[in-house]
Amino acid sequence: MKRPAASEPSESQKRHATSIPGFLSDALKLAEQWQLRQHSNAAAAKDLPYPATALETVSMDSVADAWRSISKWPQYKRTPLMSLPWLSSACGVDQVFVKDESERCGLTSFKALGGGLVVDDVVQQAVAAGKAACDVKVATASAGNHGMGVAWGARRTGCQAVIYLGERVSESIADKMRGLGAEVCRVKGSYEDSLRAAKDDSEKNGWTLVQDVSWEGYQSIPARIHAGYAVVALEILEQLAEMSAGLPTHVIVNAGVGGFACALCGYLWHKLGANRPRFICVEPTAADCLQHCSRSGSLTLPANGESTVQTGLDCRAVSPLAWRVLERGVDNFLAVPDEAIGPSMKLLAQSEPPVVAGESGVAGFAVLLAAASNPDMKQILQLDDKSCVAVIMCEAPPSGESYEALVGMAPSAVVQASKA
Repeated sequence: MKRPAASEPSESQKRHATSIPGFLSDALKLAEQWQLRQHSNAAAAKDLPYPATALETVSMDSVADAWRSISKWPQYKRTPLMSLPWLSSACGVDQVFVKDESERCGLTSFKALGGGLVVDDVVQQAVAAGKAACDVKVATASAGNHGMGVAWGARRTGCQAVIYLGERVSESIADKMRGLGAEVCRVKGSYEDSLRAAKDDSEKNGWTLVQDVSWEGYQSIPARIHAGYAVVALEILEQLAEMSAGLPTHVIVNAGVGGFACALCGYLWHKLGANRPRFICVEPTAADCLQHCSRSGSLTLPANGESTVQTGLDCRAVSPLAWRVLERGVDNFLAVPDEAIGPSMKLLAQSEPPVVAGESGVAGFAVLLAAASNPDMKQILQLDDKSCVAVIMCEAPPSGESYEALVGMAPSAVVQASKA
């Protein structure tokens, strides 16, 4: 019996016929052992219109307004969107892109887009009312990068900043904030304890609190921060169009209180409607507050009180304003254990070109490695040879010493090795 003629392999299949690079095989073996906790969101509403209640969280109009302000900053330029063919090959997908936020506005994360934007607003309003910029004082609580964004904004506009840090935030991060001219106030306890202190002192002293988490009566500033963060999603769509890569089918974003995740999810949902990508939120196993709320069906605190090396994501309370988008906008929640972080950082350091990533920026890559190693996970996430995946690498290493301990090389050595 004559066999039917074989169909011509697709370009994706041709690419994936290449062997997996040697530096990737060890990471894939490790990924087989990682215990990721996955939750498929039964409330996800991919085919429904953007909810009216979410418009106060983030919208196309609010993002356009934020971009008009941010694009005027001398320090503004788009961050790179790079293809990772070795990872798309391992995962069996068409494309994997990494959005590298490690040098945004000369900082180590995207956070200047939010905190820096609000500080800019506050100072402009004060100056218009006849007050000197140097007499304006802003405050915030931070697990790391948000405080850097506020401190940077204060230095840029000439106002004062006080940053409240819990005891889990390293002194090296505190020193970076001081280097930007901010006053650092240490608080015994967690991020949530530092937030209470920042709120209390701001109310007592008449400072403007620049916080990326909302509560009753405090929503306009977090919403403005979301609009600034969403510029990252705006850029991704622009850059993919310039590459003729089409729309992303999957977007993977790290999450703390949910502000960055809701900004990207909300903008993409509002702009693309039913064509929006599958949205995947990743968190530390020790601080999976978004997944906990989705599982429980309410905004409650998880019982877990462990610490995590993913310090910038070490948050227990979801922002209610962000939850308006994330409750139905996220398709999959994944909690990633700390054991996956070092290998994922090392893998990115060995790629070409290298990506020097911080501990709070790589959980999304761990998810893709797990999917490449586990067909069930790949199926749950609906990854196939037509998928175009965008992963946000949201921070550079907050500490050179901790990076070297996890990767085996200093950040500068990784960069130098790539130039050799």
